[in-house]
Amino acid sequence: MKLRHIETFRAVVLTGSASGAAQLLNVSQPVVSRVLQHAEQQLGFKLFDRVKGRLVPTAEARRLYPDVERIFSDLERLRTTSRNLRQHGVGHLRIAATPSLAQSLLPAAIERMRRAHPDVVFELITHHTTEMITAILTSSVDVGIVSAPPMAAGIVSRPVAQGHIVLAVPAAWPKLSRRGPASADALAGRDLIKLHDDTPLGALINERLEQTELLQDAEVMVQTYSLAAALVEHGLGYALLDQFTAASAHEQAQRLYRVAPAIEFPVEMLRPSHEPESVLADTLRRHLADVASELSTRAEALCEGREIVLAPGTDIDEP
Repeated sequence: MKLRHIETFRAVVLTGSASGAAQLLNVSQPVVSRVLQHAEQQLGFKLFDRVKGRLVPTAEARRLYPDVERIFSDLERLRTTSRNLRQHGVGHLRIAATPSLAQSLLPAAIERMRRAHPDVVFELITHHTTEMITAILTSSVDVGIVSAPPMAAGIVSRPVAQGHIVLAVPAAWPKLSRRGPASADALAGRDLIKLHDDTPLGALINERLEQTELLQDAEVMVQTYSLAAALVEHGLGYALLDQFTAASAHEQAQRLYRVAPAIEFPVEMLRPSHEPESVLADTLRRHLADVASELSTRAEALCEGREIVLAPGTDIDEP
């Protein structure tokens, strides 16, 4: 019996008539009659006798009905499961993120997902970019969240947010400019907290600093933006940070400046190219985008219009 035969047979048993079955299945009565006739031809025996205007199951049909009902129940469970997967996704998501994005973007995004999907289990792992690529290719994680990812075969990326770099200095420092934008010279001789250039974004930042001769003032080198932000808060120097990390730090302990020309980078979600994007992963990406937008707005507000020009040979008002 085909699926259509099973549904029609069950509907006629439940309603006792072709018209009742047609109403239950939302089809016309001739359709029900044709499907029953076809089912009987395939089975080789009658399914119903007409008794006083009603369709009564034959002895063979009564023997068949428990199996049909069992199959129908399994089909309903399958439909329910499919509907839940479509609406809520699979109940386990393994997420890798770079340390700074894990601290700045993930907590709020996971909190929002947990409210909507309380039964989902989230496994959160921090990886640097190279480790993350390997984890995705080996299916150790389902998705990765990374800044300025390199191109890699076997990996698909989807945009999450547009990031940019801001300058963070200790709040106790005097202002870098009396009026208007500050120049790189305002930082000369001050301690720089330098990011390692073993990541695409770190290399991009240090390339800009090389143009201003500020790298020679590097007293501390770190691997993560969150650690750099913590050092700034303790007055140990200045750092160039992504706006998400900067906006998540203690605002009373730092002062932020926009950087010109802008140093921009994409934040992307990575997954294996042979795996389709799950509903959960897509939902996470949208929550991450919302959190990133909120933090970007906060970072812009914390800059309060201050700006520093990190370019060689710029003649700008000094403090």
